[in-house]
This record gives sequence, structure tokens and C-alpha cells, in this order.
Amino acid sequence: MPNGSGDDGGGQQQINSMALGNCLFGCFKGLLECAWQCVQFWTPLTVIVILLWLIYRPDRFRPRVDSAVLAALQLDQPAQQLRYDLAVDLSFRNSHRRLTIRYLDVGATAFYNGTKLGPADDALPAPFRQGPKNTTVLHPAFRGAVAVDSGVAAELERELAAGTVHLRVSVALTLMYKVWLAKDVFFYKYDCWLWFPPPANDTPAVFNAGTQCWAT
Repeated sequence: MPNGSGDDGGGQQQINSMALGNCLFGCFKGLLECAWQCVQFWTPLTVIVILLWLIYRPDRFRPRVDSAVLAALQLDQPAQQLRYDLAVDLSFRNSHRRLTIRYLDVGATAFYNGTKLGPADDALPAPFRQGPKNTTVLHPAFRGAVAVDSGVAAELERELAAGTVHLRVSVALTLMYKVWLAKDVFFYKYDCWLWFPPPANDTPAVFNAGTQCWAT
């Protein structure tokens, strides 16, 4: 009679293979179901976070110069040193209803005709927090003297004769804000243009028109 042990062994191997296949299929199916559940959970949450981010992030945030006083801007001869004395009221407005902005670093530097007059005399306060619907006013001041070339000296003489001198205050900000669990840090630079009548010896020139600063 033929021996059936070989058929029995082959049948057992076939059963084991089918069991292994079913096990692998079950595991793969379980992974797919788990992945689908994660997608169903995270997709609405991700959409909500993105929408909140787009609504509340301060993309239109810009500082503003409310007023400024120029006490001195004159050329000392023969050393050709430009002496300056400028004080600025610089305001930062958080117009959002719920978003708190954290100022990690604030810097301001004054320029005349591309020549750096110097950073603010005193370090501006940072870090600090600014609550929703709030305005913070800082008061950077710039005083000192800097050597200038003949081109800058000629431009100053031309503006003094014309009756209007132009200065630029550059503002650098490092801000952090967050919406729920999402937070990020951004660096912004702005230029604030100011114009004054020439200051007299005992009569500082006042800029009170107010001007918006523009991102660079």
C-alpha cells in the first residue's frame, strides 16, 4: 500500500502557509485601519490649526512712528563730523483680539543718506509680552557724531538749503507667537522715513505727522 506520510506532510505545510498568510493579511489590514483612523483624527485638527494660523498670525503687523524730535543735525568742520540728536516715539500695535505677541528682541538704528548714525543710546526693553488689542510705545534716542564723506556732506548742505532733511530709522524685530500648540519665531525689518525742517540752535525740529513703517 502507498505510504500517506508524504501527503500528510504536504497538507500540513499548506495549512501552515495559509495560516501565515492570513496572519500577515490580518496584520496589514490592522495597520491600514489604524492609519485610516489616524488620518480621520488628525486631518480635521490639522485643518483647524492651519485656519487659525492664517487668521491670527500677524502678517500685517507694522510699527509706526508717532512723533520725533530732531535737536541737532549739523556738520562740524574741519573734521567733517556729522553731529546728531534724534528722539523717536515708536509704537507697536497688536490688533488681534486673542493673540499675544512675545517680543524676543527689538533694535532701532538711525541713518542719514545711507550713513549709519548709530543704534539707540539705550537698549530697548526685550523680551516682553504684548496682550491682544494693545499698543506699546518705545522711545529710542540717538545722539553722537560720525565721520562722513564729501558726498554726504554735500547732500546735507543741499537739504538744509532746501528746508527739509530726511532721516531713516530702521527697526529690527524678533517675534514669537503661537496658536494653540503651534508656535513659531519670525524676524522682521522695517524702514521708517522721517522728514524735518532744519533744526535751529535753540529750537529743535518736530515731526508730528506720524508715519507707518514698511517692511524691507
